[in-house]
Amino acid sequence: MGETTGAARGRRGVAAAVTVTAWGLAAAAGVLAGAAGGPWSADRWYLVVDAADAVVYGLVAGVVLSRRAHPVAWWVALTAVGGGVAAVAAPLGDLVMADGARVPPSWAVLQNVAWVPGTLALVLVVPYLVSAERPGRAARAAVLAGAGVTVAVVAVRLTDPWPWPDGGASFAPLAVRHAVWARFAAPALRWLFAAVVVLGLLAAGHAALRRHRDPAARGLGWLAIGTALIAVTFLPLVVWPDGTGRAVVLFTPLAHLASQAFFPAAVLVAVLRQRLWGIDLAVSRTLVWLLLTGMLVGGYVLVVAVLGAALPEDGAAVRGVTTAALAAGAQPARGWLQRRVDRLVHGEGTAPTLSRVGRHLGGAANDEEALTGMAASLAASLNLGSVRVLDVRGEPLAVAADPSAHGSDGVELPLVVRGRTVGALSVAARPGERLDRRARACLEEVARVVATAVHLAAVTRALRESRGRLAAARDDERRALRRELHDQIGPALAGVGLGLAAARNLLLDEPDAAGGLLVRLRAEVEACAEDVRVLARGLVPPVLAELGLAGAVRELVMRYEADGLAVTVRDGGVGQVPPRVAGAAYAIVAEAVRNVSRHARARTCVVELAGGGRSLTVVVEDDGCGMGAAHRPGVGTCSVRERAEEVGGTVEWGSGAGGRGTRLVLRVPVRAAAKERVV
Repeated sequence: MGETTGAARGRRGVAAAVTVTAWGLAAAAGVLAGAAGGPWSADRWYLVVDAADAVVYGLVAGVVLSRRAHPVAWWVALTAVGGGVAAVAAPLGDLVMADGARVPPSWAVLQNVAWVPGTLALVLVVPYLVSAERPGRAARAAVLAGAGVTVAVVAVRLTDPWPWPDGGASFAPLAVRHAVWARFAAPALRWLFAAVVVLGLLAAGHAALRRHRDPAARGLGWLAIGTALIAVTFLPLVVWPDGTGRAVVLFTPLAHLASQAFFPAAVLVAVLRQRLWGIDLAVSRTLVWLLLTGMLVGGYVLVVAVLGAALPEDGAAVRGVTTAALAAGAQPARGWLQRRVDRLVHGEGTAPTLSRVGRHLGGAANDEEALTGMAASLAASLNLGSVRVLDVRGEPLAVAADPSAHGSDGVELPLVVRGRTVGALSVAARPGERLDRRARACLEEVARVVATAVHLAAVTRALRESRGRLAAARDDERRALRRELHDQIGPALAGVGLGLAAARNLLLDEPDAAGGLLVRLRAEVEACAEDVRVLARGLVPPVLAELGLAGAVRELVMRYEADGLAVTVRDGGVGQVPPRVAGAAYAIVAEAVRNVSRHARARTCVVELAGGGRSLTVVVEDDGCGMGAAHRPGVGTCSVRERAEEVGGTVEWGSGAGGRGTRLVLRVPVRAAAKERVV
């Protein structure tokens, strides 16, 4: 652990040194440029470019190096330090020349060569290395070609004998003063810059192709744009190597400066979003938006400045009007780019997001499709790494996630409908990003729509399950009725038939025995008739309409007195009850008392009825043997539960007073049925 901490400290120290060195060189260049003074010339723009390289790439190199010493980080660091050295060399040379001294060759080398290795490597080498996988054969060949071109450009700059033989001594310290090389050096440099343009565009195309093949690698699109922009900045050096005119002279430095708005951000986006090389750094979306917007505005100003510089100097008024017209003409393009930046960083606004998410609410074929579509639309609209819709138990109902997205910054919003929590909306930012206040505010608005969808899905699912349970309960009741008829009433009637046959045989020879048999048969027939009446009352209890719930229950329990079961009914002021609730309560009491009579071996049973304006409570308690720990719910138990759920109630079983017997408690809300006809 100590070695790991020490290595991390070492990396942070190196990263800080690179950043401080690059920024220090940029600051020194600014001080020296101010000390050198003199009129502003087109060459000063190259000083601005070099200083910008030092500042911007110094920051990028520090961020990446502080996490891992990858070759890309070192190339970026070389670009930053090389740009800073070149920026310092230019004004320092001006100061030396101001004193009448000749600029030493070393200063010229620093100004013309120091920026070359890092800048060319960014275009020709780095795009292939920004990957979590080892480059393929074609990519490795392109890297070797780019490295070769970079070395060749440095070699030409170091050995170019210019201005020899026509303008005096050479500036390059390793100048080859040969007539053939003197004629060949400038064309060779031109062709090398052409190779830079071609290879740079190929590198941009390679990054774009990888982005197309792997949509999850979103940063590669930015990398392709940044690489292409820097490659194009070398095009004027190929087409107009000795170009004149202010527009041609300014295009390369200003276009290169404008490209800095994209390439550094492209490297950071590609590295941070993909978490390449084990780097995990969260960047605020607001900070990214401010940086991108500032770079965009700066690029817009530079474009207008370049176009204005190309105009003929035929009067301040004409020049001012023409520049204003150019600025107005470029404004739509700047606005379009600004909207793209807003959408890239923040995603769509609240209203478009609500529209996209709400579209799935009524157009989906089922609940699962609706929630999945809403999650996917939310992730796409707000540029989120993952979106999960959870139920109240925390189980995922729908998930939309980028396969490579495991953002550390996330938020979980409760989904509330009518004051009741129905689930949660869990979202996470993309790798390398944080959710800003704007995204969180939009999520809070969208969460209401998602909560409605989750609630509707839960209600629909509950209705579907309830229908299934009701159908199953009806089937169970039919089977129970069939068993009652087949196993009890059927055999009893068959026995009566056999008894009648026996009585007929005894009627002539033993009339007294036949009479006694007929008396017993009559009792059995009456018992069967009573069983049929019990079943009929359990199915359709008309007595409820005549006597009300309390009276119907009293009439129900009277028939069990002959069996030796004393049933007491206590009416706690039930009052009027809606018919559906009264029917369910009556059926549950009938089933409970029947079970007590048949299975509990109880002597007493108490039925308590209590209710007010909003609920009904029914308690059935006996002093029998109880249900026992090994009791398993049967048909009757399931039927009771289903009847209670059908009217929105609940039923619970437990031990009676003193731990003896069984206690059943039914609770049914009656608010929903307040407008029904009551009994």
